[in-house]
Amino acid sequence: MADTLTSNVSSIAQNGETNATAKIVNTTAVAESLPVGILVCGLTPGNVTEVLFINQFARDIFELPQQLNLPCPIDVLWNPSDSQVLTSQIQEVFRFGGESNFEWSIRAGAIERFLSSQLIPLRNSDGEIYQVVCTVEDQTAEKLAERNLLHHAFHDALTGQPNRVLFRNKLEEAVAECQRTGGESACAVLIINIDRFQQINESFGHSAGDRFLISMASTLRRCIRGADTLARLSGDEFSILVSHFSDIEEVEMICSRIHEAMQQPYDLDGNEVFTSVSVGVATTLSSSSHPEDLIRDADFAMHRAKSAGKARTEIYRRDSHQRARNQFHLETELRRAVERNELDLFYQPIIDLQTNELHGFEGLTRWIHKEKGFVSPAEFIPLAEETGVIVKLGRWAVEAACQQLRSWIDNPNATAVPVNVNVSGIQFARDDVAAMVESAIKEYEIPGEYLRVELTESSIMANPTHISESLQRIRKLGVKVALDDFGTGYSSLNYLHQFPIDIIKIDRSFINQLEQDNEIYKILKMISLLAESLGHEVVAEGIEDTQHIGMLQDMGFSFAQGFYYSKPVESSAATNMVTGELPWG
Repeated sequence: MADTLTSNVSSIAQNGETNATAKIVNTTAVAESLPVGILVCGLTPGNVTEVLFINQFARDIFELPQQLNLPCPIDVLWNPSDSQVLTSQIQEVFRFGGESNFEWSIRAGAIERFLSSQLIPLRNSDGEIYQVVCTVEDQTAEKLAERNLLHHAFHDALTGQPNRVLFRNKLEEAVAECQRTGGESACAVLIINIDRFQQINESFGHSAGDRFLISMASTLRRCIRGADTLARLSGDEFSILVSHFSDIEEVEMICSRIHEAMQQPYDLDGNEVFTSVSVGVATTLSSSSHPEDLIRDADFAMHRAKSAGKARTEIYRRDSHQRARNQFHLETELRRAVERNELDLFYQPIIDLQTNELHGFEGLTRWIHKEKGFVSPAEFIPLAEETGVIVKLGRWAVEAACQQLRSWIDNPNATAVPVNVNVSGIQFARDDVAAMVESAIKEYEIPGEYLRVELTESSIMANPTHISESLQRIRKLGVKVALDDFGTGYSSLNYLHQFPIDIIKIDRSFINQLEQDNEIYKILKMISLLAESLGHEVVAEGIEDTQHIGMLQDMGFSFAQGFYYSKPVESSAATNMVTGELPWG
């Protein structure tokens, strides 16, 4: 067959000689030495594609023996299913002419080869195609490298599971399929966070933590169905796509299997490690059908599961999310209200039970929202503490009280009385409260005895040593300290001698239950005697009727505060009180 590729090529030397020198080119040797596979194929009268020539490079690619009986049908060299693409492309060239470029693959031995070929028709003097030359380039290495890059682009390097990008792609497909079925099936996203994973890293090291994550991925994989997708989103967070279900119980069953699997210990370098997971679930039944919204809502539900005690599953509810969104907007508006001085300090009078005269005020922060109206302190104070806004809010309240006291001191018709300002335990932890109080009373030139600091028992418990030191510094300024909500916290009586406290404010829950000679009556009488012996003032909060006033007077209580006397009032109404206009007569 080599004769088909061997030709004698004559060329005339261009050196002025009259006799041409004939030189023979061995085209077979040329084809054998090319760094590209070469096949020459023909078509039999029976329309069978046959191989006429194959060079060494192509033999190596296809792992063919050195001795081949050529010509032979192409299906003799390869399985018909492997050579189908090549055969059909060659026959297309024979029928329609023209060159052809295409990619194909074939299994050569134990390896799948990825190839790129070009087909070039050879024509006779009449223009008819009699043979087709096929070039073959081996692109296996490039294809495998490309596959490897794609795998790493869409899979987590540690666990080998799909990553966030691939998970989202599969979620898009699942959502689209649910929409095509017209709601006959739904899909769900589970966000799974490992509880206390940081403790594993800190106890055993990050390498052990990585091995734990690999084991965790295997455990989760066993808990889901074959059609579902497990992905690792971040450090200790996995996600599961339940691609289709008809009843939410199917999803709940998967969650139950996950929690049950977490009951078994992990062997981590010979140590038994127990852990749990918090799971958040969002479905196309209760959430949006947009992939990003499903992931967001499942993540929201997971955080609710964590805040509710961990080791549990929380299914997304739209109303819960709306409340969280409202809280987020409320936080933003609260920050602006503090910065723009849009809050007000209201004043609730504290009454001397013996004389019925005004003894002082408790300053209470009030927020009148421009659109929502009155916002309850029970709503925005915890939010301020959670977000840290309480520091600015507390500073504002102290300055507002000092400014008001300054105006009363300067008013010749007024008799200034002390103002109690509530200070959060969060502010004690994040701010130098003593320095802040000292700065405020100096700025407004307020005698220390006119300002009082109130804090709760729970605030003291948060950091008793630090707060005790701060309170001692505050008292040196002449500022008295009031313990608010007394009796609702921990070992309250123990605080009376351990901490620098001047005033005890009895919580309203005691007053609400007060009856003549009942247990509450006896407790309050004991507190009154104890406080008197220690030199503390005692204020009863929540007074709403005259019957309670009479009992408190009989027990020796000196001061009271409550709606019976007055609700918290604006600055102008409080000013009327310090000038002698007492609404309780």
